[in-house]
Amino acid sequence: MMSYAGMIWAAAIAAAVIAVLVALTNIFSQVIKKVVDRTEFPTQAIVFVIAEVLTLVSAGILDAVLSMHPPWCYWVLAVIMGVLVAYGAMFGYDNLYKQLKTAVKSLISCIFNRADDKEE
Repeated sequence: MMSYAGMIWAAAIAAAVIAVLVALTNIFSQVIKKVVDRTEFPTQAIVFVIAEVLTLVSAGILDAVLSMHPPWCYWVLAVIMGVLVAYGAMFGYDNLYKQLKTAVKSLISCIFNRADDKEE
């Protein structure tokens, strides 16, 4: 089982990776928007595809570097992370982190409120 310090370290690394992937997604999407006709392909679709490709490629590179053989759920989490990267690229870092903070706070309050209800 991972320690609390290990979980904080992993969360910090994940936040940094998401920030880098959002920046790369923004760069690639700006270049591709100049090349591709926007009427044929909406900007949001371009950003989503770029975010997913970059996230899955970076997950594959991580697997190759660490010589991992991840289970199927690893790739599902990589796709979910790609959606977060696309959201951050479309709506900005601040909005992404605000939404994540709100979700984590409500999850924590839900968990502890249920634990308090069981004790009574």
